[in-house]
Amino acid sequence: MDEANRSIGDSILKIVFVADNVDGEKSGGVVSTRRFIDYFKKTDDLTVISTGKEDENKVVFPAFYLPFAKRQMQEMDFLFAWPNKKTLTETIKKADLVHIQFPFFLGYQALKIARKLNKPVVFGFHVQPENLMWNIGLNYDWLNAFLYRFFIRTFYNKADLVMSPSEFGKKMLEKFSIQVPVDIISNGLPEQFKPRECIKEPEFEDKFVILMVGRLAKEKRHDLVMQAIKQSKFKDKIQLVVTGQGALRAELIDLGNTLPNPAFFEYVSQEKLITLFNSADLFIHASEIELEGMAVLEAIGCGLPALISDAEHSASAQFALNDDFLFSAGDLESLTTKMDYWIEHESELRASKAAYLEKAQAYAFDVSAQYARALYLGLIKQHKR
Repeated sequence: MDEANRSIGDSILKIVFVADNVDGEKSGGVVSTRRFIDYFKKTDDLTVISTGKEDENKVVFPAFYLPFAKRQMQEMDFLFAWPNKKTLTETIKKADLVHIQFPFFLGYQALKIARKLNKPVVFGFHVQPENLMWNIGLNYDWLNAFLYRFFIRTFYNKADLVMSPSEFGKKMLEKFSIQVPVDIISNGLPEQFKPRECIKEPEFEDKFVILMVGRLAKEKRHDLVMQAIKQSKFKDKIQLVVTGQGALRAELIDLGNTLPNPAFFEYVSQEKLITLFNSADLFIHASEIELEGMAVLEAIGCGLPALISDAEHSASAQFALNDDFLFSAGDLESLTTKMDYWIEHESELRASKAAYLEKAQAYAFDVSAQYARALYLGLIKQHKR
């Protein structure tokens, strides 16, 4: 944007958005990041610092994986950026504000340079230690606590503001002594996730379709859902549809093939996903680690009722309509009982759609983006005093 047209008063902001990965598809955090980037590109003068594809107003650094965790990082669709200090400094020098999305090498250098140049810094809270540790088989409470404190001390406490996608995330930061303000800004529900007239696939017409969406990873607990289906009294009627990619794909397909109606696995486009949300009977979210739960929000945005785990390390239970739509995390009997109840009471389940739709409206993406932008503007004004 032209410098002559830029003024803080009329809110055209020079934002530098720092994120190791903005091109991935598997991670909800990366998908959310790209949505916010696309929004601010339309409203402001935005420069992205990342890895991946060349693009207008994008500074691209080389990508790398940690040697001892390369396979896990690839499975999670995440990589690190190797920053160039000179390029970072030149880019950040022109900014009104720096937003850093991930607390890794690139974020550390960007934070250090932004502080040196006296630029306001916003940090996104999108990295849950439990998620990192679960995927490398080191999910110990003491280690998670150490990482929370490390991230807070090294990154978040050096920002002017931290943005958390949920009340749960904010409470976790407070539990480990965050010292700077934390604002809750949902990842948001894009307007395309809404009810449509859709019909089931012909082969699923006489089935009760259960949908699961997300990375095929341990913490998502696809295995638990399949075990519940196996012991359900309606197992011959249930058709499980699973979308997503991840490390456990082959293993989960094998497990899905043992169901009375073999599970259907597919990596789908957003358009096909919206069709599935609008034609399935029940969404099950069994994940035990979640900072918000974008897939649940997208499901209820389309009016699909959701049965959700009440996991201690997950925020997704906030989307449940009531306790009838919650099951005890990791508890096979609890999940099976709740699932069978809703299959047996299909008319009551369909009646819940309207209430779920109403609940989803509080999370509109544009509202989240506008609120984030208002916070940016406030911080910039403070720094200019």
